[in-house]
Amino acid sequence: MSWVANVVRLGYVAKGLIYSLIGILAARLAFGLGGGRLTDPSGALRTILAQPFGTAMVILIGVGILGYAAYYIFEALSDARHQGGGVRGWSQRSMTIIKAAVYGTIGVQALSVVFFNSRPRDGTERSARALIQVPLGSWLLVLIGIGIVIFGFSQLRMVWRGGADDDIDVARVKREAPWLLSFGRFGTGARSVIMVVMGTALVRAGFRQRAAEAEGYRDVLATMASIHPWVLGGVAAGLLCFGIYQLCHARYVKLVVR
Repeated sequence: MSWVANVVRLGYVAKGLIYSLIGILAARLAFGLGGGRLTDPSGALRTILAQPFGTAMVILIGVGILGYAAYYIFEALSDARHQGGGVRGWSQRSMTIIKAAVYGTIGVQALSVVFFNSRPRDGTERSARALIQVPLGSWLLVLIGIGIVIFGFSQLRMVWRGGADDDIDVARVKREAPWLLSFGRFGTGARSVIMVVMGTALVRAGFRQRAAEAEGYRDVLATMASIHPWVLGGVAAGLLCFGIYQLCHARYVKLVVR
């Protein structure tokens, strides 16, 4: 196994830890257990940093997620999965690049916390405000929101059809851990709902030129909680399942560039 594969696997483990922590904290809040709260990847980094060996863990998370992001950006640009250069191919590859870039910002945050003493924080509203202030920035925000909504619905479509990510060894999973596919679909569905709500909020913020209407993970979870605690509980359980799926994805990832 090459060092590239090891770094990508570390990235999946890092993602798994972050999503699992977000799900656990939200579930504890939804079901009235102590220590629960609504958080996002930035908040998850703060929580991990406060634990024993937290600094080392955050460094590993940062390195892993940055390596994960770099690998998938390279894979998409080089068309390593032969998705093609047409509209369909470039749309799929563009989604991969956008997703990797978003995760990459989490990796940058993680390393900045350790080496520059910066405070991890959700930058959704801040980034939206900065984007709206540049020429045509509000329209770019709308396009980003539309892209996130499309990605969310594409993931929901994959779940509905009983599919799985194209970088996981499905045959091996079916032999060794068939339950993981169900976890992955439930978790991916929950995360996709959050993505659709986030993307819709960005579109609305762009059209109205109101950065305060842009929503991150914590804002969307707060909306779920306002509907009913059981709604929040269901989404939280889904995020926990997604975290477990990502942790196991590290074992079953199928890379095309080594």
